[in-house]
Amino acid sequence: MWSFEDRIKIIKNYKRLPVPLFDDGNEDTYRFCVWNLYDRVCESIKSFIVLYENKRFCDAFIIAGHTLETCAMLSYLKDCDSPEENRKNYEKYIASTILNNIITNLELSVDLEKDIAWNVFSHLLKMFYPVGSAILKENKDYDGVIKKINYRKGPNQEKIGLFTKNFKSISVAEYINIFSDYMKKYDDGQLRRYYNKYCSFKHSNMLTPGVAKESETDDNVDDMLYFVLEIIMYLDTSKPLP
Repeated sequence: MWSFEDRIKIIKNYKRLPVPLFDDGNEDTYRFCVWNLYDRVCESIKSFIVLYENKRFCDAFIIAGHTLETCAMLSYLKDCDSPEENRKNYEKYIASTILNNIITNLELSVDLEKDIAWNVFSHLLKMFYPVGSAILKENKDYDGVIKKINYRKGPNQEKIGLFTKNFKSISVAEYINIFSDYMKKYDDGQLRRYYNKYCSFKHSNMLTPGVAKESETDDNVDDMLYFVLEIIMYLDTSKPLP
């Protein structure tokens, strides 16, 4: 059992990896995407330290949970059994991200009659097309589905319905479940408990001790520090960045 001081010292002493070199114009965005997720994890750890040392414990717990969610996405892209599986998951991740952006933009207007709305939709669909088949539901004709969706007339709700009927994006819960399975070799189930507690903090569940006011209770500080230590352990022991 480490003291609070020892645990925060370990977290603060984590040495992030140096920025890699990218072959601009001669490689796709896989390595760049993985690096950015890793960089986001490291920046979130820094934010956690600032909040913790200023006794903003509720916000620190929320940042810890956000860090874990980002970590789960990072692991999803790089910790498979083969490079081919990594690439497959990368396409699912990118397709899910673009799909969510498409639906969000469609929800901003009733239809695509305005040129700006149509141009945004067209560009997002062009980005989606090369990877969209990775999240296509079973027994669907991909090109046929895209052809049905790629039209300007009609209400946006109709297009949203076609997307949700034919595609399934990856949810945060799925990333967390896959990451929890990956971490079973190190974790005895506490990571899931920490994450569930983070969800209570994030959604302001007032029955969760420590949400209603900033209080340096042993239970909350103990949990959040071990929460982030598990993330540090993952960064130190997982497969190298590609």
